[in-house]
Amino acid sequence: MKILSRKATTQGGRDGVVKTPNDTLVLDMAKPEEMGGEKNTKTNPEELFAMGYSACFASSLEFLLTQSGVDFKGIVVEADASLIADQSKSFNFELSVTVELEGVDNEVAKDFVDKAKAFCPYSKAIEGNVRVHFEIL
Repeated sequence: MKILSRKATTQGGRDGVVKTPNDTLVLDMAKPEEMGGEKNTKTNPEELFAMGYSACFASSLEFLLTQSGVDFKGIVVEADASLIADQSKSFNFELSVTVELEGVDNEVAKDFVDKAKAFCPYSKAIEGNVRVHFEIL
């Protein structure tokens, strides 16, 4: 059973525009300096991936903690997406994820991070394809 569906459209490539159909989110994209682009303040697919992952993982933690009746004061999930060149001259993602569950002891936090890895749709979608490293603060 489908819960919801959302669309986004990109016009152009790295130097394009990505937006939602109702224009609630419209972002100019530009090639990063590391890939030969000019210094800029525009976004790129790597930032968008990191944003989506961190938002989904934080939402998964919030859902699981709430469903289990665990009191917490806040959730902070930072995802750092790296683009890694592989031997076939293609690219892969690697994620470094930092999780802070305010008001929750470290053992409980570790348990819920493990549960969220199995629950989060982004985590399930990238499992076996993206190396993900977690740090719990």
